[in-house]
Amino acid sequence: MAFYRHFVARPDFEIKVITNCGTFPAQSVSYQPTIFGPSRLTNRLLRTRLMPWLYGLHSLTAWGRVPTAVWQVARSFNPDLVFTIAGSWDYSALVAEQVARRLKVPLAASFNDWFSYGWFPAHSIYHRMIESRFRRFYQEADLAFCTCEGMQEALGPHPNAHILYPMGAPMADALSPFRPFVKTDRRFVVVFAGSLADWYGPMLEHLVMAAQAHSAPVEFRFYGSNPSWSRKFAEYAKSQHIYRGHLPFEQLRQEMAGADALILPMGFDERCAQVERTSFKTKFLDYLSYQKPILVWGPEYCSAVRVAQEFDSAEICTQPDAAVMLGKIMAVCNAPDRQSALVHHARRMYEDRFHPDKIHGGLVQKIHETVECQKRKVKRENRK
Repeated sequence: MAFYRHFVARPDFEIKVITNCGTFPAQSVSYQPTIFGPSRLTNRLLRTRLMPWLYGLHSLTAWGRVPTAVWQVARSFNPDLVFTIAGSWDYSALVAEQVARRLKVPLAASFNDWFSYGWFPAHSIYHRMIESRFRRFYQEADLAFCTCEGMQEALGPHPNAHILYPMGAPMADALSPFRPFVKTDRRFVVVFAGSLADWYGPMLEHLVMAAQAHSAPVEFRFYGSNPSWSRKFAEYAKSQHIYRGHLPFEQLRQEMAGADALILPMGFDERCAQVERTSFKTKFLDYLSYQKPILVWGPEYCSAVRVAQEFDSAEICTQPDAAVMLGKIMAVCNAPDRQSALVHHARRMYEDRFHPDKIHGGLVQKIHETVECQKRKVKRENRK
């Protein structure tokens, strides 16, 4: 979604999309993508018990080839720059690098997530080698975009690396003035919208159960896909209208009008520490556009906590205990002035650093500078 907002929704670039992803967002697109994938033999082998081994090897080498259809389309389009998403890691980044080198144009790579985030079935024997290749790919890129300071710190120095935060939704032109929740007979409505996979589902499950145990006057509404909570809670969340499924963005925006606060969980376990250190959740920036109090629940080192502390743009809980997080929710619920302050500070955060126009402008500037630098380099070489 973030790069759809950069390259499709805005007119600054002429693009040709070549991807190994066979599914696309629900919104209509103005381009016809070229889709590629592993050979028939590789696909067949990936459906066997050899899959973890072959996936790891493929992630390291891409079998050393650029698919013919990819090369024909790329050569015909004759781009000034090749852009790829390198994190989380996928063999398509290696294909993109080979295309850029053969065309003698700059390679720009975005590092949105740590190499192993999400579905990553490579055998553990490959993880250290793939991480090394991921880091080397960062050094080889002519232009590297890091999604937050934590990612740049983890990957280290680079002569042309820049922070490129995800581009959130723009704030509506005609937002109704914020009115804080004042305790009445109705419950305080807390909304989550985003991925419910991985550790996020269980965190929210524990929070709901804590609220139930303490008879807290809170109503939870969760929107998203792939919930990873327990089967028992899945039934409960559906019956109580807590889980409301995945909605298109514009419909979700309408649902947010009924929220009193928005919650952003970030994982505490050691197994997800590197992912949370190096990611910046787009939903945090989408939340800014709704102008509601935000609650961030995560460890001190995660990017959302660091930025929220800088701007005082969210109420923060850095303890993993769901009961402690519930206490933060109730504190905000009972403090109308704090609610108003959080919304005001979130607006300042949006305008100061996270306005979509500012983020997009930074991407456009760095791409143009990199392309012009490459052109000057080619001219010098041609004079020799």
